[in-house]
Amino acid sequence: MENKGVLVYCVVEKFDDRISDIDGICADTKLYAIESGGLSAVVSDVGLDEYGEDVIAEKGEDIEWLKEKATLFMDVMLNIMFQTRIIPMKFLTIFLTEDRVRETVDSNAEHFGGIFEKIRGCEELSVKVYCDSKKFKEETVSEEIERFEKTLAGKPKGASFFLKKKFEAELDDKIQNRICGICNRFAEELSGCSAETKTNKVLAKEITGIEKPMITNCAFLVRSDKTDVFREKAGAFAQENEKNGFLVEATGPWPPYSFC
Repeated sequence: MENKGVLVYCVVEKFDDRISDIDGICADTKLYAIESGGLSAVVSDVGLDEYGEDVIAEKGEDIEWLKEKATLFMDVMLNIMFQTRIIPMKFLTIFLTEDRVRETVDSNAEHFGGIFEKIRGCEELSVKVYCDSKKFKEETVSEEIERFEKTLAGKPKGASFFLKKKFEAELDDKIQNRICGICNRFAEELSGCSAETKTNKVLAKEITGIEKPMITNCAFLVRSDKTDVFREKAGAFAQENEKNGFLVEATGPWPPYSFC
């Protein structure tokens, strides 16, 4: 491959030979190791005609291109994870030479060592919670609405109108607070099974593809001996609260980006 760069996927403590059988994100490329500082960077060659700095800057606005490459990149990372523990690198971390990769790994060896100690025996699991506030309202406050409507009996239309508007505004705030409170208590319960918790950005519908708004987006660093309990708790919450408009996505293990 002419005019090539080196794409770094992750850093590992020890390169497993089975990783050499994994395809890189470019056609006809395989993964290999660049060793330095007692660690190994897992890399593949990439053509700079497609992955050069100027090209990536130009392609940065092409959502479909980014989605395709990010999916390929994540697939490679997950395949590596099946073989060994990893410290993941950012998407499209590319160096011009192998020597620059060695220098970078060597200069950060102590930092990487600390991360490996933190994530040893753990997995990153993700939990996203969505909620349809209209459904939640129907299922949880219908009696409260009925009681209020009875208080309007005999009142003038004008007064009833303004009282109802005020009640609905206060009720909407109350519902949002209740939903957030339920999600926060759920996250705290899951944190009890975790060595560390990270709150991530709530994503818009345009990104999630789910009509229900996202309320909670958390990553959990969970010890391997507690993952079953963690998943049971997530599953129980999802089942118990589905009727009230909640949807839970519990996924993983993922590359431990949130804790590196």
